Amino acid sequence: MTKLDALWAYQEAELRRAQLEAEIRSTPARQKFNKLHTLLKTQQAAIKKMSDDMEARELRAGRLLEQAEKLEHRIAMERSELDTMAKDEECTAEEMTELRSDVEKLARELSAVLRDAKTLRAEIGSAAEEYHNTRQKAGKAKKEYDTLRVTCESERSEREADIAACEKTLEEAKETVDAALIERYNTVKLHQASPVAKVINNKCGGCNMSLPMVVLKKITGTDAIMECDNCGRILYAAKQ
Repeated sequence: MTKLDALWAYQEAELRRAQLEAEIRSTPARQKFNKLHTLLKTQQAAIKKMSDDMEARELRAGRLLEQAEKLEHRIAMERSELDTMAKDEECTAEEMTELRSDVEKLARELSAVLRDAKTLRAEIGSAAEEYHNTRQKAGKAKKEYDTLRVTCESERSEREADIAACEKTLEEAKETVDAALIERYNTVKLHQASPVAKVINNKCGGCNMSLPMVVLKKITGTDAIMECDNCGRILYAAKQ
């Protein structure tokens, strides 16, 4: 067995392992599981945001109520003062008018604050309902997610023997390949999923590019390691 024969066998074992992993990842249960995983993450983020928003609204509502109480207290105090002034014969009409104007201004401020508080309470109610509905949906999705996780674990367990056999074949194949060649293989793999390409009809089996005669002679007549000038794959000419 030549170095390239060993490297080809190694690639075949590696591709077989990748295919096996892809089959496990692409079952209907696994695909649905992955979609639910994404959905749950989205829902959890939405729930956290809704919770933070409701907390911020509750704080704002509390501040509005405090403001309303202070305004009501000031209005009561000024109305009391207005009653006192009305009984005071020395109090002028101008002073009474100014105080009434202050009371009316405070009343308008109070009305605006109470209106904002009412609007905010309605927003909090709607947000709370949306929060509750989202949590219910997330709860149902979590139950389905947990059920599918068991199914996916069972599917993988059923393929454990195949995975173990594939891993063993891969390790055995790796032992027959020169370490420097494996390093070169891994470098090419950074750009090509299949780093080794068979020579088929004098062409690179990876990119289908015609190969120069000098390259063909080297890879068929010697143990030279050649790469395709077009795609960079390591060229392998299987002995007939």
